[in-house]
Order: sequence, then C-alpha cells, then structure tokens
Amino acid sequence: MARMGRSTYLSRYNTPWFFPLLRKEHKWSVSISPGPHPARTSVPLGILLRDVMNVAMNLREARRILSERLIQVDSRVVTNYNFPVGLMDVVSSPKYDMYFRVVPDKVKFMKLVQISKEESSVKYVRLMSKTLTGGGRLQLNLEDGRNFLVPTGEESKYNFPTLGTIKYSLSTKTIEGYIPVNEGNYVIVIGGKNVGVHGVLKSLKLAPYKRRKYSVAVLESPDGKQFQTNLQNLMIIGQDKPEIKVE
Repeated sequence: MARMGRSTYLSRYNTPWFFPLLRKEHKWSVSISPGPHPARTSVPLGILLRDVMNVAMNLREARRILSERLIQVDSRVVTNYNFPVGLMDVVSSPKYDMYFRVVPDKVKFMKLVQISKEESSVKYVRLMSKTLTGGGRLQLNLEDGRNFLVPTGEESKYNFPTLGTIKYSLSTKTIEGYIPVNEGNYVIVIGGKNVGVHGVLKSLKLAPYKRRKYSVAVLESPDGKQFQTNLQNLMIIGQDKPEIKVE
C-alpha cells in the first residue's frame, strides 16, 4: 500500500540553493512544512538552529531544544523542526536573552542579525492586499499570512495603500504604524538579483499596461551606487533611515 502523508525529508540536491548545507555530505535534508512562508523563500527551523545559529550539533539536538519550548518565532513558541522561517521573522530564546531578525543578504539570500529585546517586539511586514469580509469589515492581508481585521468604524484609520510596510506589535497583536511607498523612504531589496541591497528610493515609475507591483524602482545605496528593480522586490524599512538593523 502506498505511503500517505507529507514526507519530512527530501534529497539535498532538491533543496533551495540558499540552504546552508553541503550537498554531498549527506543524502537527505529536512523538508518544510506548510506555514507563513513558501518553501522557495524559507528555511526549516531545525536547519536554522543547527547550521546557522550553531546552537545544536545535529538535528536530534535541535529537536530536543524545540521540544523544551526554548525557541520562539515572532514571539510564539514553535516545536516543529520543519517550521518555515523567512525574511523579517524574529527568532528568539527569551530564556537565554537571544533575539535575532532574518534579513535579506547579498550572498546567502537571508541572514540573522542580532537585535535588542525591545526591537524584537515589533515585526515589519508588507501589506499585500485588502479585502472585505462577509460582514462588510475591512481585512488587511499581510505577507507572512497574518490577517488583521479592522475594528468597525476605524476603516479610514487603517485604509493603507498596499505594498507599504506595517509595523506590527508581536506583544499586543496590534498595528503600531505604517510606512508608505514614497520616494525618499529607505528600502531594502528582498527579491531578485539585487537581494540584500538597501538604500533610498530615488524614483518610482509605473510600467505601462502592468500592475502597480511591476513599477520600476530606482534606489541609491549608501555608497552612491544605483540599482533598479520592480516594486514587488522592495520593502520599505524606514523614512529617512532604516528603523531596523540590516547589517
């Protein structure tokens, strides 16, 4: 009888290129379970603990650490070693006073930067779409799978344009602020060949006959170089300067 269910392992040759693994060291790797990030842009939590944070010697130790409820992702305890961790997620261990944010990287696609406990309480996430529920209430759909239901009567307060950045409080589960897509704001590239580049958004031009997310954006890095990409590959992280650590 054929085996049913999802496999928790896959061949290392089939893993995304940015996985921090030696492809010929072992045959198998950990697969990614369904979650807030797609498999092509995330890393299993078990691999993150073992090969990036180096807090576990092997996958068995990583699973034991998770079973003791020592690791949180976005202020929520996670015990699944297949759980997908992606860009802008906050990975922490309050017991050991360790707080990290996953940010884009020019070489590895994503990396961990250590942050303070205060900064770890806020997550920066893009607003991807807005919908109306069956009861006529406004719902904000965020990039990491969260849906924020706007309180009745406060629609004008939360009627933000899409592709801007929501500052979401992980402790109170509320929206603390919003940074719009405006020229002069600080951005970081989260996709495409220039991933990891950050700087000031110099110009934004709507591509003819295409949706807004395909607008051509030009940004200038701190060293004066200019880069061009689509708006869908950008994330606003500040107005005059970055509000989060990117290095």
